[in-house]
Amino acid sequence: MLTEFLAFINERKLFSSQDRLLLAVSGGLDSVVLTHLIRQAGFAYGIAHVNFQLRGDESVRDELFVQTLAEQQSVPFYLQRFDTLTIARQKGLSTQLAARTLRYEWFERLRTDQATPTF
Repeated sequence: MLTEFLAFINERKLFSSQDRLLLAVSGGLDSVVLTHLIRQAGFAYGIAHVNFQLRGDESVRDELFVQTLAEQQSVPFYLQRFDTLTIARQKGLSTQLAARTLRYEWFERLRTDQATPTF
C-alpha cells in the first residue's frame, strides 16, 4: 500500500519530502490511515482537528482520539472548537456550509501562521 501511495504522490507531484504537511484529521478511517501512510513515508507533518460540537459526546471522543493519535506519533497537534450551530444561525447559513467555511478559514490561518513551523 505504501508503494502505491508514494507512486500516486510522485506521479501527480502533490508534494515532496522537503515539504511540511498539515493533515486535517477527523478521526475517521480515511484520515487516520492517511496519517499512518504519511508517517511510514517519512514526511514531516502536524495534525489539525476541528470539533464542530455537533454530536455531543461523540465529538469529544473524536477530539480525544485525534489528540492521542498525534501524541502517539509525536507530531504537533492543532485543535479548534466551534459553536457551529450558533455561528450558522448568526450568519444565516446551513450547518454544513457554516462548518465548511469555518474549517477552511481556520486551516488557512494555520497554514499562514505555520509558514515556518517547528515541526
